[in-house]
Amino acid sequence: MTLSEIPPFVISLDGQGINTTGNRWEARAAADGGKKIVLNWTRLTNIAANNQSVFSQQAIHLAQLYLCDRLRYKKATTVYGDLQAILRLARWLAERDVSQFSWADYTSSLANAFLHYVLQQTSDRGNAFSRLRVLYEWGVSREHPGFDLHTLRRLKAMVAPGNVKGHHVRSRHATQGPLSTEEKWLITQALRLEQGDGCDRGVVMLHLELGCNPHATARLQAADLHRIETPGGVLYQLDVPRVKKRTAHRETRRRAISQRLGELLYSLRLADPSSKLFHWLSEQSPGSSVNAAMRRWAKETAIISPRTGECLHLHARRFRYTLATHLAEEGASKFHIADILDHTDLQNVEVYVATTARIADQVAQATDAVLQPLVNRFLGKLIDSLDEPAFPDLPENAIIPAAVPHLPLLSVGGVGVCGRNTRQDGLCQLMPPLSCYTCSLFAALRDGPHRQVLASIDQYLAVHRGTADGRILQQLDEVRTAVEQVLARLEEKDE
Repeated sequence: MTLSEIPPFVISLDGQGINTTGNRWEARAAADGGKKIVLNWTRLTNIAANNQSVFSQQAIHLAQLYLCDRLRYKKATTVYGDLQAILRLARWLAERDVSQFSWADYTSSLANAFLHYVLQQTSDRGNAFSRLRVLYEWGVSREHPGFDLHTLRRLKAMVAPGNVKGHHVRSRHATQGPLSTEEKWLITQALRLEQGDGCDRGVVMLHLELGCNPHATARLQAADLHRIETPGGVLYQLDVPRVKKRTAHRETRRRAISQRLGELLYSLRLADPSSKLFHWLSEQSPGSSVNAAMRRWAKETAIISPRTGECLHLHARRFRYTLATHLAEEGASKFHIADILDHTDLQNVEVYVATTARIADQVAQATDAVLQPLVNRFLGKLIDSLDEPAFPDLPENAIIPAAVPHLPLLSVGGVGVCGRNTRQDGLCQLMPPLSCYTCSLFAALRDGPHRQVLASIDQYLAVHRGTADGRILQQLDEVRTAVEQVLARLEEKDE
């Protein structure tokens, strides 16, 4: 059977024209920019055993035909991953002194041995095997030589577990996991003092506020930054490009950013609205350039991590982990965390909610009656009245009303004052007033209806303990503990 020729030109899913006549097929992670993707076929032809290429010419030709097809229906980054799986197979075959491999040699026993190897030796577990299984299915469906339907059925029966998600989040890794509260505070203080280079500071601020994927940052355009003048002041919003969405056109999500960040980005942007907002990032590898900017900024500001005693290690993923972990600790739902991180499903956010609950349980079990008073759910402060501002540094102190849609609160008074600077940081995205009791920015009023809040929570728990979502019940239990601690501290002051 004669194989079809490699097309000289391929139009990718997002409309990029890719020249496939040479050994280097080049594209971008997205049509509007991002990392440069290079499919370098010489890497495959150079893998040899017994002084011969591991892959036969026919096997290489079929792999190229497959990736041409993939480029029409998948993002360039996905196709790059497919080539990496092929290269991994070739290197493994070279270790076994196999040469002139053809796809007819990819039997179920060979595939099973390769699967065992990647499960033991590689961090992404069985992902390479799964990608090759898709290639094999393509070969069977196209009736190319060397691909067998019975072998495909055996391949589909094999279980290929993927990489373990959230390891650094679960372990709270000191340099790869989410930032600690102290580390985040040090970063915030340095940003408020406008320390470090302005361009690098803009990169850090953006990722601290939004937890962006660095590829999204690289694709931001000057036109994506919106400056809105209102009677209350100037507001800034950013249209953040969506990443890893299987769509051909450019999609964005509009996000509010702080005035401080907005003004900085507005001053750094170029006049051309189609220019890159972060125009100083490397064209070849903007994602790496984002992380390099963070490392420079941490070094320039001389921030020392309290956990390691060394210069704080920053990269974009840590900020993303930090944002999600903070939301989970504040009681945000999985759906809300997924929305903030722009995930289309919940599988990637489970780790944040699960580990937060697990750590809380471990602390509770390890704490005896003597130390238990030191573990506080109530992290705020008490105030006697509204005559004096609870947070003098804020332009105004917002009263938090005692109103919850699903709880029978009768009082129309306020439970306290919020210390969040809404002009700079935006509105609270949790669920006041319940989430306020476990927030460090909460000032509880002495004469607030705290007993009514406690009674309403008790009433809700009594009715819904057996039917409500377990996470909601756990959050209410935590709030209940915090309210009890408020009442206990009020009683101490009265004595």
